Amino acid sequence: PVPANVYAASIDDILEEEEHYADQLKEYLFYAEALRAVCRKHELMQYDLEMAAQDLTSKKQQCEELATGTVRTFSLKGMTSKLFGQENPEQREAKIKVLEEQIQEGEEQLKSKNLEGRDFVKSAWADIERFKEQKNHDLKEALISYAVMQISMCKKGIQVWTNAKECFSKM
Repeated sequence: PVPANVYAASIDDILEEEEHYADQLKEYLFYAEALRAVCRKHELMQYDLEMAAQDLTSKKQQCEELATGTVRTFSLKGMTSKLFGQENPEQREAKIKVLEEQIQEGEEQLKSKNLEGRDFVKSAWADIERFKEQKNHDLKEALISYAVMQISMCKKGIQVWTNAKECFSKM
């Protein structure tokens, strides 16, 4: 038979065990924060990629405008060329050459950012999949252990109450 004072003393052990299971679950909160950070990094990389693409498009348009002499959008450059006249051919050729170099650099940068983004996603996805598998295993183990602990505690409680019932029935 389990005396009531042994049952009462086991409460501290139970609370300590519950704390352990709670700590295991808290680890997953930290993981969720890490996952958010990965998502934020991906968003920033995507933003950088979009800005690089936008910059490249803008430079290509500037180059085309210089080469053809037509300005498609309203801009300060367009207004100054209308007010003060066009640049001479040498100036225009020099600007076109600089823009073509910048376009080449921009295209390489865009390819690099695309590749970097793909590699990041592939690596992050592998980490997430590995975590999911580990999480399922860990949570299953923790919940089973918690259930076994609860069952054990309930059995002790039943034993205490059975003993108390016997004591009262003998009176």
